[in-house]
Parts: sequence; C-alpha cells; structure tokens
Amino acid sequence: MPERYDCSNRGLTTLPHEVRGLRDLRELYVYDNQLTTLPEWIGELVELRVLDANRNRFTSLPDSLGELRNLYYLYVADQQRLGALPETIGGLSSLAYLNASHDALTTLPVSLAEMTSLVELRLDDNAITALPAALRRLGKLRELHLTSNQVAELPDWIGELTGLRRLTLRNNKLRALPPSLGALVNLRDLDLRGNDLRSLPESLGNLPALERLDLRWNPLAGAPALLARLEERGCTVWR
Repeated sequence: MPERYDCSNRGLTTLPHEVRGLRDLRELYVYDNQLTTLPEWIGELVELRVLDANRNRFTSLPDSLGELRNLYYLYVADQQRLGALPETIGGLSSLAYLNASHDALTTLPVSLAEMTSLVELRLDDNAITALPAALRRLGKLRELHLTSNQVAELPDWIGELTGLRRLTLRNNKLRALPPSLGALVNLRDLDLRGNDLRSLPESLGNLPALERLDLRWNPLAGAPALLARLEERGCTVWR
C-alpha cells in the first residue's frame, strides 16, 4: 500500500473514498481544494505523520482528528471560515508543527495543553484576544507566531516558555510587556511591530540570546537605555 497520497489542487469537495482503505498512509496532501470539512473516518488513518489541508473551505474539523496519535505535521491554514479547532485536537500527542493561520479563530481549545511535543505553533491572522493558559505547558515550543491578532496583554507566565527562540506579535493591541519576558533566555527573534507600546520592561535588555528586536510602529517615548545595551552586544534593533 502507498505511504503517500496527493490529491491536491483538484477542485475536490469530498475526499476520494479510496483514501479510507490506505491504512499504511504516512503523508496525505489535500491542499488547494474545495473541501468544507474532513470526513469522520480520517481518524482511522492512524499511521499518518503529515496532513496538509491548507487552502480549502473548512467550516469545521471532525472530532476524529484527535485519533491521529502519530501525526507530526498539521497544516490547516487559510480556511477563512473555520472559526474553531476541535477540543479533541489535544489527542495529537506527537504533533510538532501546527499551522492554523488565517482561520478566523477567536479562541484556542483547552486541550492544547496536552500537545506537549509541539515545537512550532503558527496562528497568524486570526482574531485571538488572549493567550490561553494551555500554552503554558508547551515546554518544547520553539516558535510562537501570533501576527495580526487582537492580543492586548501577555500573561506573566510567558516567561516560563524558556525554549522559545522566536516570538512574533506584530500588529496586535499590546500596550505593555510583562517583566517576565526577560526570562526567555533562548529567545533570538522578537517581533513587536505595530502595537501600542509606550515603554519597555528593563528585563528586555538582559535577554542573552536576542539577535533581532523589531519595535517599529510603536509610540515609544525616547530611546530606552536597554536598547543601547542590546545593540552594544550585537543585537539588531529596529525602532
């Protein structure tokens, strides 16, 4: 039986039923179609490692998605009308990469806390207003992308995500940053463009691994001394 099946870019409104019988399938590519959901039987393909369903017309995802315990890569971005991820998504215990950008999400499922293998989470261009406490448990997270959402405040526990290398918060509603950001000792890239920041916590100047800090299009007053400290040790600062 094949381990890879590609039916992308065919104008499909349903998945070919033959896919259901491919129990050894490792990679399934269904991007650029007209699907409004995935079939409930998708959860039977328990050997799947890669599911790329980008650029469809999803309005929902089936609860059975959470049965894909071996799934490593899930790409369900650019759906526009999806609105929510199923609570069962927490069952994806092997997932390392999740892209749910451009999906009209306003909240995230609590079960996200169970996805402790997650390394990269992309949630750009949604309508998320706050970071759920579920993210607090994602100790392996290296990249968190939240460009163009409605986030108005970062929680103090953000400093517990000490594995973060990249944090993008461009075009949100942030007016202040918590001092706990200074605990992100592995952070290399911090994008804060297009917010409403008036000041910065002193702890930001102590980030030992920071290589790039983008502060453009914020109403910052003056030139904080902490920025000079960062630049002196080689960090590139845009302001």
